[in-house]
Amino acid sequence: MQTFDPGETIFENMDVLNPNKDYHPDDLPERELELSQLHSALRPAMMGSTPINAFVYGHTGQGKTAAISLKTASLEAAAQENDIDLTVVTVRCKGLNKSYHVMTHLIKELRGGPGAELPRGHHQKELFDMIQAELRAIGGTIIVVLDEIDAIGEDDYILYELPRLDLENVRLSIIGITNDYQFRDNLEADVRSSLGEDEVEFSPYNANQLTSILQRRAAKGLKRTGFNENDEFESEILINGAASYCAALCAQDTGDARQAIKLLFNACRRVDDRGEDTVTPDEIDAAQDRLERRAVERGISSLPQQPQYALLAVTKIQLDNETPAGTEEIRPYYEQICNVLTVDALSRRRYREKLNDLASWNILEKETRSRGRNAGRTNYYDLAVDAETVLENISSDTQMMTNIIENLRTSAE
Repeated sequence: MQTFDPGETIFENMDVLNPNKDYHPDDLPERELELSQLHSALRPAMMGSTPINAFVYGHTGQGKTAAISLKTASLEAAAQENDIDLTVVTVRCKGLNKSYHVMTHLIKELRGGPGAELPRGHHQKELFDMIQAELRAIGGTIIVVLDEIDAIGEDDYILYELPRLDLENVRLSIIGITNDYQFRDNLEADVRSSLGEDEVEFSPYNANQLTSILQRRAAKGLKRTGFNENDEFESEILINGAASYCAALCAQDTGDARQAIKLLFNACRRVDDRGEDTVTPDEIDAAQDRLERRAVERGISSLPQQPQYALLAVTKIQLDNETPAGTEEIRPYYEQICNVLTVDALSRRRYREKLNDLASWNILEKETRSRGRNAGRTNYYDLAVDAETVLENISSDTQMMTNIIENLRTSAE
């Protein structure tokens, strides 16, 4: 039986390598250019002027929030040393799909954060008046950071009104952060011009940058790991280039630092759980397979109904060893499933869309073949996972659906 002996671990500080923990690095050398751009936008606060509004964008895991946290913390320290009245307020907009919701959370933060209550039962204009009142009460230079502002969708009222506020004794600056390039591009021109006086783009990390990030995390998170007097990375845990191999995999995929940290953490955990003390590239591959499998399983279990039916039709053909199959070969099975469940089958166009969606989610594999000169092209589909993974994870919320799944499992046996 395993014991909870704290000495039996490769970890020095697991939280440093856990991407779900709120760890803030004290330096971002891979983002010197972006930090310099943010510095330029924030610097006017130290000159008695209003910081520049900035729009910060880039895909997830590129260090946007960490960079802004680093620079605003540095600015707050400098302001305190120089007796400058400065306040930084951050609203995390994820899950706040209306300007109304963003405004209620902004009021809460302006009133003191976690201990304050969300205002309720007010009209939108009343909320905006309350925001102005709170800003006046705070006074001085106020920087409002709106993280993941794309959550509000097309309701950009707050993004239009807030940057246009002109309050006596208040120097207000807005920093908007988004992972969604399309959201930024689809903003009204006047909203984008007022919010994004400066625009700072965080491009994906390359393999060398991700390697450096992983090595710094590992030096703090793992035992017998660190940098020597020549600033060279050394580790008795990560061997045979495991960190650089992990970085290369993620650089080829998304360039996402969070993904790279998660992959390395997963590999280290599995090795540690087995009571072993070395992580190799093979362990990174195994961790990648586990994470991809889990992602696909979660995707299957959360599918809406019609994609489920399309997936079951492909699963049936795969069990009959008739895949890859074209869209019209799959459709009769799809229609049979719809008939059994007494639901309307989708039009051919929408049915093809569902198959393509499943391929984009890496649940199906798609191959496009030509039917000959001037005859068009046909998509052929096969499962990207084994049939049992589909049958184990697909939703069976009705008895009829359970029967279909069991019949398919029986045919597989």
